[in-house]
This record gives sequence, C-alpha cells and structure tokens, in this order.
Amino acid sequence: MQDLLGLDRNDQLEYFFEISVDLMAIIGTDKKVKKVSKCCKELLGWSEEELTLSEWSNFVHEDDVFKVLSYIRNSNIKNGIKGLELRFKCKDESYRWIESNCRYVEESEVYILTARDITEKKQIMEEKIAYEKAIELESIKSQFFSNISHEFKTPLNIILATMQVINKNIENKSIISIEGANLDRYMNSIKQNCYRLLRLVNNIIDISKIDYGYYDIELGNYNIVSVVEDITMSVLEYVNNKGIELVFDTEVEEEIIACDPDKIERIILNLLSNAIKYTEADGKISVNIYSDKENVYITVSDTGIGIPEEKINKIFERYEQIDNKLTRNFNGSGIGLSLVGSLVEMHEGRVWVESKVNEGSKFIISLPKKTVATENVKSIDLTKSKVEKCSIEFSDIYK
Repeated sequence: MQDLLGLDRNDQLEYFFEISVDLMAIIGTDKKVKKVSKCCKELLGWSEEELTLSEWSNFVHEDDVFKVLSYIRNSNIKNGIKGLELRFKCKDESYRWIESNCRYVEESEVYILTARDITEKKQIMEEKIAYEKAIELESIKSQFFSNISHEFKTPLNIILATMQVINKNIENKSIISIEGANLDRYMNSIKQNCYRLLRLVNNIIDISKIDYGYYDIELGNYNIVSVVEDITMSVLEYVNNKGIELVFDTEVEEEIIACDPDKIERIILNLLSNAIKYTEADGKISVNIYSDKENVYITVSDTGIGIPEEKINKIFERYEQIDNKLTRNFNGSGIGLSLVGSLVEMHEGRVWVESKVNEGSKFIISLPKKTVATENVKSIDLTKSKVEKCSIEFSDIYK
C-alpha cells in the first residue's frame, strides 16, 4: 500500500479521515475519543478538540449507551459489529440517528468506528408507519360506521313501515285518540326524527361506499337545466313555509351534458337544505344556471348567516361545521357538503363557495360540457318519491 500511494501508515490514516464521506472515529479502551473524521465534526457540530477531550458516552443518547456497553462486553466485538443504530448528540442539543459498524483492534487496544447518518431515512420510515397506521385506523372507522349505519337502517325502515300502518288506521278511524292527545302531532314528530336518522345513515353509507370505491354513477345525456329546475321547484313549498323567497333563473334554456340525475338531485337538495337552514324568514335563495364554452355553472345563493373566512377552505372537509354560535339551532353531522364535493368530483366537476358573514353564501358548481356515447338524449322523471326525498333531506330543518 505504501508503494501504491507513496504514503506511510499514519499519512494514509490522515488521508482517509480527511476525505471520508462517512463518520469515522478511533476510540481507546479508556473511553476517550482519539481521532474523528472531518465529516463527523461537520455533521455533529463539535470541534475535534471538544470530541477528543470527552468520553464517547457524552455524545450518545443516554438510552443508547447501555446498548453499546452490552456489545462491548460481548466477546464478539473482536469480530465486529454491523448495523448498530444509535442517536448521536449534536452541539445544538439535537440528535442524529447513526448506523454504525465497529471493530476492536486488540494489538492497538482501540475501537474503530465507521458510521453513516440515517436520520432522514428514519424520519421517512416513521412517517410511513404513522401514515399506514392512520390509513388502517381510518379504514376501521369507515367500516365501523358503515356496519353500524346498516344496523340502524333496518329498524328505521321497520318503524317507518309501522307508522304507515298506524296512520292508515288513524285515517280509517280504527285508532281514535283521546281528546287533546294530538296523536297526529306525535306521529309526525316520530316520522320527522326517523327521517333525520335515515338522512344521517344514508350519508354515512354513501361516504363509506365512496371511500371503498363502490359508489358508482350512471351517466346519461340529460338537459341539466330541466333537471335542476325540477329539483328546485319541488322544494318551493318547503321554502315558502319558512317565509323565504326562492328564485330560479337560467341564461340557457337547454344544455345537454353527461350526468346522473339522481346524484345531481342529491347535490342540489343538500345545498338547498343548507341554504334554507341558515337563512332567516324574509330572506332569499337563488338558483342560477349559466355556461361558457367548456362548462355549465350552477349556483345556489342565499342571504343567510354566511361562513367565516377561516372556514371557507375547509367547508367541504368531512365532519367540518360552521361555528355553533352562528348556526344556533341547526347542528348537522358535517357529512353533507363532503358528500356534495365527492359527487361533483365524480362528474369531473368542481364545487366552491364564496361567502361573507351576515351577508350570505354562494355555492358554485361547474360541470364539464361532455356527453357519453348514447343514441338518444334521455329525459327523466324526478318526481318519484320526491316528497319523501325532500322530507329526508330537510328533516333537520322543520319541527
């Protein structure tokens, strides 16, 4: 080696310690650091003098010192240790994870240590593990909510079916309440709260299906203007009962696009429900449609309480709600708008909101002007079960 490099042994050692990209150190049996590489000084921040004046244990995390000592006491130290992970203390009081190899040189009575910094690698692994655990936990939660929602739905349907039978008997005078009992009022209260639970259950089931990729939309070519107008006009009675003005307006009479009318109905009913919920009597709700070359835009505006600025960017996140001080009597689950966002995305569209507190909100949906391969433009009757759908969607509004 001396002939190849033209250096004696000490010069060779100095050379390697100077150019090594790994950490290198020589430690005596007296536990003192004898020599360190330039890389070691740069990474840890200590000067060579600071390192060589102290015992090695002063630069290792206290929880890892015992690990090192157990290896030193082991007779296998003469054969070398590989892949020992330790935390080395930096001058700024932080710690770096180091993967080290060590061997005892008996004739010189020193330990030779080589190591590399694996701090970033450890952080990535920890983040990966935390991420995988979070995904697993979210999957367990979603599965739990899905299962419990199905368990709720069966008895709810039985209760509603039983109520229909009871109401029929009340109409036929087969069941007569005592004077002042107001049986109809109690029955309506039961029905409304059943619808309220059913709405929550349906939302949880649909969100769970979306999470697992089992929620499909059936696209067809429909006149989106007619679809939205029919949905809007179907809730006119509900809005009027709240003393709120409802206006539908469109800049285009016909726009044939690929959409799923049932899902569009779900979207619009949800937005109208929110608008009604947070708009006082004598307020106004407007539904407008307009378009450009690429998209059709549907807006649902209200003159309600508005959304705080810090909530606007989070309003479509799951379980996110407006401040309870603003919403007063109406506290939802925070699922509805998240479902709206998912359904719009499934149509390859976008939804966003513009709002100011005490001035109102405007939800804007953009849907692409695309069609699917089909022979005819489809028309659809959205009136089927319309009363029940509205009753379910607005169940947390009317008392």
